[in-house]
Amino acid sequence: MNKDNFKTAIHELTKHHRNACNAYDDICNGVSGLWTAEGEGPFLPVSVFKDLDLMSVPEDQIRRKLTSSGTTGQRVSKIYLDAETSANQQRALCEIVSEYIGEKRIPMLIIDSPDVLRDRTKYSARGAGIMGFSMMASKRFYALDNNMELDLDSIRAFAEAADGGPCFAFGFTFMIWQYFYGGLMKLDEDQRPCLPNCYLIHGGGWKKLADQAVSNEAFKEGLQQSCGITKVSDYYGMAEQTGSIFMECECGHLHASSYSDIVCIDPMDFSEKAYGEEGLLALSSTLPKSYPGHRLLTEDWGVVLGEDDCPCGRPGKYFKIQGRIKKAEIRGCSDTFSGMQTASAATSSTGGKDSIAGSVRRLAGSYPVAVKTRPNFDPQIIRFLNELSQIFMKKPRFRQVPEIYALGFWCRKAHLQRLQSRQQESWADASPQMDRGRGLVLHIAPSNMPTMFAYSWITSLLAGNSNVVRLSERESDISNLILEGIESLLSREEFQEIKTCNGFVTFPHGDRTLEELSMQASGRVVWGGDETVQTICQIPARKGCVDVTFPDKYSIAVFDAKAMAAMSDEDMKLQAHLFYNDTYGADQNACSSPRTVFWIDPEGQAEIRTKWWDAVARESENYDLQPWMATEKYRILCCDYGENKGLKPAISNDNRLYVIPCEQVQPPLWNLEAKMGMFFEHVVASAEEIKPLLDGKIQTAVTNMDGLDLDVDRIVAVGEALDFDTIWDRKDIIRLLSESDR
Repeated sequence: MNKDNFKTAIHELTKHHRNACNAYDDICNGVSGLWTAEGEGPFLPVSVFKDLDLMSVPEDQIRRKLTSSGTTGQRVSKIYLDAETSANQQRALCEIVSEYIGEKRIPMLIIDSPDVLRDRTKYSARGAGIMGFSMMASKRFYALDNNMELDLDSIRAFAEAADGGPCFAFGFTFMIWQYFYGGLMKLDEDQRPCLPNCYLIHGGGWKKLADQAVSNEAFKEGLQQSCGITKVSDYYGMAEQTGSIFMECECGHLHASSYSDIVCIDPMDFSEKAYGEEGLLALSSTLPKSYPGHRLLTEDWGVVLGEDDCPCGRPGKYFKIQGRIKKAEIRGCSDTFSGMQTASAATSSTGGKDSIAGSVRRLAGSYPVAVKTRPNFDPQIIRFLNELSQIFMKKPRFRQVPEIYALGFWCRKAHLQRLQSRQQESWADASPQMDRGRGLVLHIAPSNMPTMFAYSWITSLLAGNSNVVRLSERESDISNLILEGIESLLSREEFQEIKTCNGFVTFPHGDRTLEELSMQASGRVVWGGDETVQTICQIPARKGCVDVTFPDKYSIAVFDAKAMAAMSDEDMKLQAHLFYNDTYGADQNACSSPRTVFWIDPEGQAEIRTKWWDAVARESENYDLQPWMATEKYRILCCDYGENKGLKPAISNDNRLYVIPCEQVQPPLWNLEAKMGMFFEHVVASAEEIKPLLDGKIQTAVTNMDGLDLDVDRIVAVGEALDFDTIWDRKDIIRLLSESDR
C-alpha cells in the first residue's frame, strides 16, 4: 500500500470509529486542538484501553476479548475483536512473517506452555501471539510443560518433524531466556537439541533482560550456544495493534510493513520529530476496525532512522527502540509471568539501607523501635527539629530542593513555638488535659507526596510519641534526601534516645509486618486513597488504638474576575507564580492542589480568564514535564472526554497546560480528574452557585477574595494551598495522638 492509499485508509478508519464509537468521537472532539494532522484523528494513548471499553461494532459481533500483558496488580488493556478484524490481523501477520520464514507451512516450536490457551474467547497477548503465528505452522509443539519446565520429548519430536529442513520457533523474550535457554544450559551438552535450521521469532520482555544485563547480541549468542539456532528476529508489537507487527531485519533494525506506519512524537507538544531525532513512538495501522486502535501513542522511546534506505534492502521506514519511558508501567507479554513469580519477593532497591528479618528494610532511624512517651512539645524534640531545619535550609544539596527547603522552614523553632502557643490556647479549657504522647504511632505515608511522611512524623513527634513510618517501595529522590538528612542528625550522640524511638522502613503491601505493628501501635496515621485507608483500618489493632485517617480529597480555586481585572500586570504575574506553586509544585497530586477553577464572573469577562491562563502558561514553562508525565496526563484527559463528562474542547499551547472549559458541572466534583497542569474551569455569577456542588471530599478552596464563605475544610489565599498544618482536614492531629498524663 503506497503512502497516499495508506493515509486514505487511516482517514476512513477515523470516520468509521467516530461514527460507531461515541466515546472515541468525544475524545476526538476534546483533544482536537492538541494534534495538527487533519482527518487522521488523534493518536490515542495506548493505556486508555485499560480505562475505557472502546468498541466500534455492536457487542453481539465481538468474538474475542484480548487482554494486554501486565504484571500482578497492573491494569490490562481490553481489546474487542470481531471476526473481520481478527481475520485481517491474522492475514497481515502471516504476510509480514512469511518474508522471513517463507510462505510454506513448516513445523513450529512454541516456547511456552499449553496452559496459555485455555480460553480461546478471552486470552492474553501471549495467547494471541501464539494463535497468530500458529497459522504458519504445519505442526505445533510446546517446548515447556504447564510447570514451565522443559518438555524434552516435545522438543525432540519437533526436531524429528523438521527432519533437518526449515522450521521456526516462537516465544516471548524473557520466557525464552529464563525457561528455554536457562533450562537447556542446565543439561549436559550432548543432551541438548540441535536446531541449526530453526528460525526463532521473539518479542516483548526486554525490560527484565535489561535488568539482568542481557543485550540483544548476548541473547542471540545464548541461543546459538544452547541449541544451535543462528537465525533470530526480534519483533515489536502490542496487543492494541495485533497483526501489524514490526520485524527485525538482519541489520538489527525494526521495519514498518505496508499495514503500518511509525513516527516519533515530541512529548512537549505532540509535534512530529524528524528522522534521527528521538521521541515517543506513535503507531498507525490499517487493521483495527472493531475498536479505535488505528492510531496509538505508545509509552516507548525510540528513533525513526530513515525510509527506503536500510542496508538490508527492505523498503519503508525503519527504526530502533531505546526502551520504556521512565516510570511507565512494565509491559511485554513475557513480563507478565516473571512479574507474578517475583511479586512476593519485591523489596526496595535503595542502596545502603539495612535488610531486616522478613521483608522489612530500614531506611533511617531504628527498627524495631523502643516505645517511650514524652510531653507535648518536649524541649529536646524542639531542639532536634530546629537542628533538622538548619540542615534542610542551609546545606546546599538540601536547600536547592524547594520542597525540602519548605519542610525546613516549617520545622524551625519559631514556627514550632507558635504551634505550641496555639495548642495551649485551644486546650486551655479542655477536659481532660491532653499533654503527652500515646505511645507508638504507625504512619502509612502516601507514595505520591514525597514530603508528607516527614510532616506526619514531625507532628506525632511533637505530640510526644515513638514512631514507625512506612514509606512506599516506589522510591523518590526527594524522600531519600529527606531520610538522609534525618539519619545524619539521628547519628549524633545527643539524639540517640530519639533515634531508638523512631524508625523509617519499607515493606511490601499485604506484608504481615503491617498486622504486627498494628497490634503494637497506640495510634495509626494513614494517608492514601479511600481504598487504602479502608483496607488498613480493617486490620486489627491494639485495644485503644486511635486511627487518624486522611483519605482522598479534592480542592478547588475560586477567582473573582473583577478583582483579577483590577490587578496590574506585575500583580497578576505574582499571583500566577503562586498558583503555579500551589499546583505544579506537587504535580497536582496533593489533595490541596486545585483542579477545578470557578470564576465568579457575572459580566462574562472572557478576556480576563484568557489573560490569567496566559500568565499561568508562562509560569508553566519552568515545569519539568517528563515524557511519562506527558503520556499519563494525556491519558487522563482522554478518559475525561471518553467518559462523557460534558466538557468542551481542551485549550492548550503545549502539554504543560491544559484548560478544559465546562458549561455545566455536576457533583461529585472529584470525578473531574486532573494532574500535572490540568484545570477544569466553570463560570458562575456568584459563590452561591458553587455551594450545591460541595461535599465532604472538598478540602481546600484557593481564592483571591476576602470573606469567601464556603463549607470546605480550609480557605486559603493563592500560594498557601500546600502549607501544612497540624490541624488538617479539620482534625487536630496532635490532640488525637495525645493522652492525659493525669
